[in-house]
Amino acid sequence: MANRLRLCAVFVAVFVMGGAMNASARDKTEIARLFQKYKVKEQIVKPPQGLLKYPYLVPSGPYFQLFDWDTYFMGVALSYDGEGKPLADSIQDFLSFVGKNADHYGYIPKEIAPDGFWALPEMCKPFLAQGAYRASLTMGSVEWLRPWYKKLAKTLQFWEETRHAPDGFYLWLSGPESGVDNNPAVSTRPADVTEGVDLQCYLYREYRAMSLLAAKLGYSKDASEYSGKADTLRAKVRDDMWSGTEGTFLNIDARTGKKIHVLTWTDFVPLWAGIATKAQARRMIEDYLLNPREFWAPYGIRTLSPDDPLYDPRHGYWRGPVWVVSNYLIMHGLMNYGCRQAALQLATRTQKLLVRDLETTGGMNECYNPDDGAPVAGGHFVSWDLLGEHIVEEAEKDLDPTALNPF
Repeated sequence: MANRLRLCAVFVAVFVMGGAMNASARDKTEIARLFQKYKVKEQIVKPPQGLLKYPYLVPSGPYFQLFDWDTYFMGVALSYDGEGKPLADSIQDFLSFVGKNADHYGYIPKEIAPDGFWALPEMCKPFLAQGAYRASLTMGSVEWLRPWYKKLAKTLQFWEETRHAPDGFYLWLSGPESGVDNNPAVSTRPADVTEGVDLQCYLYREYRAMSLLAAKLGYSKDASEYSGKADTLRAKVRDDMWSGTEGTFLNIDARTGKKIHVLTWTDFVPLWAGIATKAQARRMIEDYLLNPREFWAPYGIRTLSPDDPLYDPRHGYWRGPVWVVSNYLIMHGLMNYGCRQAALQLATRTQKLLVRDLETTGGMNECYNPDDGAPVAGGHFVSWDLLGEHIVEEAEKDLDPTALNPF
């Protein structure tokens, strides 16, 4: 930017450009009413069946599989209702497969249906320890995890023994494994070559969660080791994934060691994870997140820079449309670095988008056009969209149900 704006002073200009928007008490009340009217939470817990021996969380609509990060974020949303057991049960379903069928690395597929594994050979994203922590916090006890603790540790062993690149970072097998299916910053062909900024952040948080869980269960040595691994990974991301030229974190191609110069929302996940330094956060927030020519849009955060030749806000899936989960993580990233007014505006826009969709269609969608808010994929979708019920409250009251703090 020609004239660098001061961090958080930029908000006044952004509000003028984007239209000042105060948190609406009506929207906060209305989304709860609409959730109840359309019974959005009634079909998200399925009974045990087939391979899945415990009740499990599933996105409503056409879905019947147990999904990895969907499960975590749905569990975060349900914590407001005091419901921790569905998340704990779902984690037990995932962990039930560790050690079976000659699996000694801790591999778990990212999707499991009652009649079989889906999305092979993609690994379950590293959210299970975070999920176990959230479930334990909601239920008020970690003892349910004790018989599963070693299997949970095995899932981290999988990443360490099979996806650890020589430079010390971890590898996504493919875009679909990352959950950001068609992210142009992650190579699917060839596979297993992309060191994702988001993956390092998820693993950093996974180590933090494991440290907290181990300490609570009385495994002090494990707690110290996991804490040390988290510190090491955080420092490495800060030092080696940061691009001073672009002013953001970037994925790395493990074959060449060179950064992948694609500006995508996953570059900003270090804000949510608390990995970015204050100086790094300042550049990302000023140059990209609050820049209407880049990621800041009338209905949230674009998932790909509009300067990218693959940018497609109407049909791009993760190549431009806004998603509730990316809005949510970046909202908390803004909160983490003191940008509360921008976070509140982003939260308010997200909630208004969902209220409008529910009032118009009776459901919610996977993603939306960032410019006009039109639904663009996956109608009647209930997964992390549940986060929208309390997103404004979290921004107003500085609440973060994904935070990892000692019990």
